[in-house]
Amino acid sequence: MKQQPTWRGHRAPVEGVDGPAATRPKARSRTWSVALLAVVALVAVIAGVIAAVQNASPDASPRLPAVSVGTCLISPELARATDGVTTLDAVPCSRAHDGEVFAMLELRAGEDLAAAGRRCVGAATDRQFHFEELQSRGLEVRPLALDGDPTTGDPVACFVRRQDGTPQRGAAFTNAQESDR
Repeated sequence: MKQQPTWRGHRAPVEGVDGPAATRPKARSRTWSVALLAVVALVAVIAGVIAAVQNASPDASPRLPAVSVGTCLISPELARATDGVTTLDAVPCSRAHDGEVFAMLELRAGEDLAAAGRRCVGAATDRQFHFEELQSRGLEVRPLALDGDPTTGDPVACFVRRQDGTPQRGAAFTNAQESDR
């Protein structure tokens, strides 16, 4: 008895479909293609998230040595008088700003930021701006250290801000001659 030859390279006909389209679609390879595409997309999203997190690292925070006496600063954290500062920019004092630096100090051994703040009040008095006078103008003296955990020798900027957090215009200290910093 003769055997029927094996059909190689042809697809079996699909039930209920006539003509050239009667062969089975490449379902298996299409499934693998979609799965591969999904994995590639997922890897791209994860890589994008990792890059965004690395770009938002604390190393991108501003540094105090760039701040000097007469510098006017804008920062949402300064305006709200929060403990930490993540955004800080210098602007001309003729523009609206949140604080004006009037003195620079170094943190002393064993000194915390509150003690440095008391020295800032003394620095204002040394410049003939007494605490009561500043309060009557709606201003308060604050220390600023950008390092989250300041240590001995770290720079501290003494600045004034409005007690209610509204922006200032112009230099609060008349002896801050560089009002356009």
